[in-house]
Order: sequence, then structure tokens, then C-alpha cells
Amino acid sequence: MKPKGIGSAGLVSWVHSSLSVDDFETAIHFFEEAFGFEVLFKEEGMEQQIESITGTKGLVCDLVMLRSPVSGHVLELIEFKPTLGLPEGDKRPFRPGASHLAFVVEDLAAAKSAVEALGATTLGEVTSFEDGPSIYCRIPGGAFIEIEQMIPR
Repeated sequence: MKPKGIGSAGLVSWVHSSLSVDDFETAIHFFEEAFGFEVLFKEEGMEQQIESITGTKGLVCDLVMLRSPVSGHVLELIEFKPTLGLPEGDKRPFRPGASHLAFVVEDLAAAKSAVEALGATTLGEVTSFEDGPSIYCRIPGGAFIEIEQMIPR
């Protein structure tokens, strides 16, 4: 099959997923404690590279790369610290450009209790889908996650 889109340019792999957060250290702690992520790389006060890649003069960030112990996928968390100021973070994950990470668990009620104990807040109610129940949460640090419990088939 002939590659489509960017695949025709030699797409090799999916490197990482990234979330913008408003409290860097708190978000790192949450992902370490809730899901067992490990820090691979951490840099505070990144300026030249973040200005260059975003095209935004005066932008500074703290950045960390975390690895999932379950899938090996890498999660990047970035706290932007511009001198120009930023609007307050969204309280809901439905603005264009907003994102969330979804995790499958064996026991949704236990997982919900565990992330709430770490400071996450649920956004709505546990909602049933064809594959099983799910809930959205806002984590400490301002990003969003979804926790799903798959129904065995």
C-alpha cells in the first residue's frame, strides 16, 4: 500500500504526546504517583529552543519527558512561562486544541478514588459507553485525563 500524507515523507514512529500544564512539579508528581510514570528528561527555564520552535519571543518553559511503565509511551509536560502573560487555563477539555490522555483500568471506582486522593477533580459523572464506563478528570497541574474501564467481551 502506498503511504498517504506525511507517511510518504518516511514517517518512522510516534515519538511522544504533550500536555501544557499550569503547575509543572505538581503535574509530574501526579503522573508518577497515579500511573507510575518515570522521568526521562527534565529541563527548567528552557528559553532559546522554545522561543525558536513556537516563534514567540520572550517565551520560557519548564519541560519534562515521562515514560509510561505500561506502554512505554513518552508523555511530555510543559509549563509555559512567558513574560507576556497567558490566560488562565481552561477548566474543561472541550476547547479546540484542548487534549486529554485516556487510561484503561480494571476498576474504575478504585481508580477514580485514587486520582481524587492525589488531587484530581472529576468533571462530570461516570458515563457508560459501548466499551464500558468512563470519566473525565482535571489533574493537579491543569491537564485532563480520561479513565476507562473496558467491559470484557
